[in-house]
Amino acid sequence: MFQIAFAINLVAVNSPQIDSKRDLRCFVVGILGGEGSGPEVIDAACNVLGAVAETCGIDFRIKTGGDIAWRSTGCPGGYLSDAVAEFCRDVFASGGAIMAGPAGGRFVYDMRRQFDLYYKLNPLRSYQELADVCRIKLPAKPLDILLVRENLQDIYQGNSAEASSEDGREIVHTFVHKEKQVRAVLEVATAAARRRRKLLAVIGKNSGLPAIHSLWRTCALELGEASEVEVSLLDIDYAAYKLLQEPETFDVIAAPNCFGDILSDLGGVLAGSRGLTFGASYAADGAAVYQTNHGAAHDRAGTDTANPVGQIFSLAMMLRETFGLRSAAHLIEDSVRTLWRARWRTADLAESGCKIAGTRQFAELLARQIQSAGVREHEACSAVS
Repeated sequence: MFQIAFAINLVAVNSPQIDSKRDLRCFVVGILGGEGSGPEVIDAACNVLGAVAETCGIDFRIKTGGDIAWRSTGCPGGYLSDAVAEFCRDVFASGGAIMAGPAGGRFVYDMRRQFDLYYKLNPLRSYQELADVCRIKLPAKPLDILLVRENLQDIYQGNSAEASSEDGREIVHTFVHKEKQVRAVLEVATAAARRRRKLLAVIGKNSGLPAIHSLWRTCALELGEASEVEVSLLDIDYAAYKLLQEPETFDVIAAPNCFGDILSDLGGVLAGSRGLTFGASYAADGAAVYQTNHGAAHDRAGTDTANPVGQIFSLAMMLRETFGLRSAAHLIEDSVRTLWRARWRTADLAESGCKIAGTRQFAELLARQIQSAGVREHEACSAVS
């Protein structure tokens, strides 16, 4: 069982602040530890959240669901249990968000269906500080691509039936693509593209899935024209190639469930490690689940070697997108890059001349960096006033 590294409802009245006024609201964060290395990276993120609370004078109310989401629930195959569903429902009802550690099984798919989390946002980024770590040559300007993924349809949310025949086992798997749902996801992607470079790439497979491709194409072109967004249509295989060969040509990508999953994993190649990938799933009513975009890494469980940054970046995303705490989110992200510039690395990002930190140590270093940056910011503001 993991331990929260800070006090519940922590308010540091006399602490230095990043914003001119301390935010007096209380922000509810529900924690699910996951499995494998999940509890360790969640621990690291909670340590960082504690540093942000103290440094910025923000009140976070932490509710823990432990690791009951995937183990000891009586639910086979990692399915969503009634107890965890009720826990999440309580967090959402209080205006909070869930931060979930990585895990396997059907849990994430059940969670999305249960709470109508109909789309997922996956930022795909590169970092100048890690340019020498990446296995591919990247543009000098850091990448900033947003992948909008449909969550509730397609292969992952289909239904399977099994029968036996003279040829052995026979599996029939059926799934749907509804225009209303496709249009809703594309509306999210189009709105994002309008705020950015007004470029939207829509992923399909014209020859292999012509009817589904036609539905996505029709909806995308209609919404793009109405929004003055330039829409391009790419088959999944070419899109994967182009994302690695010419990533700078992408701005916003919209994709069906399975195709979006594939492309989001390629974001780990662009960033330098799968351990840096993250994202969040959203419902129309504001419910949100923030998570890494990698697996539970059972082989790293208990070894203190898992990279916690993907989980920590998902925390920053939660602060920015759900709670509107932009300065706090920026503080986390900038502090991570400061450590990288100081040559601190987890093992997956090791390069010549760097200093290797374990999961726990990296989080502790990051917490101290956040506190140090907060002090400098406070002193600068005081000098100006």
